[in-house]
Amino acid sequence: MTHIQPVARLLIVLRRYDRRFWTLLLIQLIVAAGFGAAMPYVSLYLHTQLGAPMTTVGMIMLVSALVASGGRILGGEIADRLGRRPLILIGMNLRVVVFAVMALGIWWRWPVWAIGFVFLSIRLVGGAVRPGLMAMVADVVSSERRVEAFALFRIGSKAGWAIGTAIGGFLVSISYASLFVLTMGVSLIGMLLVAGFVCESIRTTETERFALRRVLDVGRDLRFLVFCGWSVLLFVVMGQFASTLAVFSTQSIGIAEAELGWLFMINGIGVVAFQWPAARLAGRVGIRKGLVLGCLGYAIGYFSVGLAPGFGWLIGAMILITLGEVMFSPTSMAAVANMAPLDRVGRYMGFFGLTEALGWSLGPFLGGVLFDRLAGSPLLLWSMISAIGLVAAFGFYMTQPKETA
Repeated sequence: MTHIQPVARLLIVLRRYDRRFWTLLLIQLIVAAGFGAAMPYVSLYLHTQLGAPMTTVGMIMLVSALVASGGRILGGEIADRLGRRPLILIGMNLRVVVFAVMALGIWWRWPVWAIGFVFLSIRLVGGAVRPGLMAMVADVVSSERRVEAFALFRIGSKAGWAIGTAIGGFLVSISYASLFVLTMGVSLIGMLLVAGFVCESIRTTETERFALRRVLDVGRDLRFLVFCGWSVLLFVVMGQFASTLAVFSTQSIGIAEAELGWLFMINGIGVVAFQWPAARLAGRVGIRKGLVLGCLGYAIGYFSVGLAPGFGWLIGAMILITLGEVMFSPTSMAAVANMAPLDRVGRYMGFFGLTEALGWSLGPFLGGVLFDRLAGSPLLLWSMISAIGLVAAFGFYMTQPKETA
């Protein structure tokens, strides 16, 4: 009987969602495995292998914000106008190409500016695809199930991330180029799955002529705009993950690159383990409290990085950061989907993606500047980053309606 009950619960969850949702989740898992194997090491490669100062690395990440943000806006419009499937399929094709170019660039040891340019291309393609994926998830899931559905989607994503980072920690000892060969291969698999098993999720599409003014009209939704404003602050904190945290851990604390891979893998495993309970908790406490708890998890986690004497402490810090992630990420996506009109979900997702891309790129720039100046004072460095998360928590608490759930 004790074995039957968990199986019955699993079957209930499986039957609760459209087949397209599970197909998208599988695609996200596979693609995330390749992404997790390669992307956390870009900042490290630029800094340690090509000799770029952290301020320069941060600037590359900052410039990529404009490119990624443009990709999110473009992707959101394409998703609403042409459909989700064409956007995702074309984007997956382009992912194969840009990751192949990155592998060649690293193998031939292109200069910093050339690698940076390819990285911008990667950000553009990734930015364009994401609104289509998120909009399709929102299309095939009812509003009351969205927090749970986005949580499941993140479980798939982070399961792939955990697998990828474990593989990446091994491959990086062979060559950085091999990381992007792997990413290219899994992107090809994802493309084939989209082509063979994903059908369109909307019947009607946007018919008005494209105008940037209408794209930015979502900014007139004051509640949504305020939400994005607080979100960008937390994304700045989140943006330290694969840049400042990676360099600080290896250069200041002195852990090996393989240990860094294990650290990222712990994050992935933590999301797989904690995401479902966190989503259920968010469903009970509401979106406002879920957002606040997520911000606090990030703030405390990154503050504790400044106290870390070694790898063991960093594991504890990563667990705290992961707890913040599992609360904030699906809750924020559900909040956006709930605020968006039915015929503008792609546009809202694209605009929110602009916010995410901006924060994730401002974060490494700010972190790089602080690291170059405060590397010898780690507690001050990470206290300043943590304070941004606390401000975001306060903002969400004061502005999000209590009844939103």
